[in-house]
Amino acid sequence: MSAVSDGEFLRLLQKDIEYFERSVERFEDLIPRVCAPVQDQWRLQAQSRRNFSLELQCVSGSVAVDKTSKHPDSASC
Repeated sequence: MSAVSDGEFLRLLQKDIEYFERSVERFEDLIPRVCAPVQDQWRLQAQSRRNFSLELQCVSGSVAVDKTSKHPDSASC
């Protein structure tokens, strides 16, 4: 009788192991799909910051030129 209960225990244990293996596989498949939109958002934010920084440089450069020049339209980015 002990062999039967051991066999049943091993069968249930194998089902549990297969269940958790499938769960880990699903989780591993899910990670790239969840992370990709976040990475895209980070890229967009970084690009926006770079663009804003360039605009500030252009504006601050043209303001400095405008103060020393008689022609405000002569400096443009």
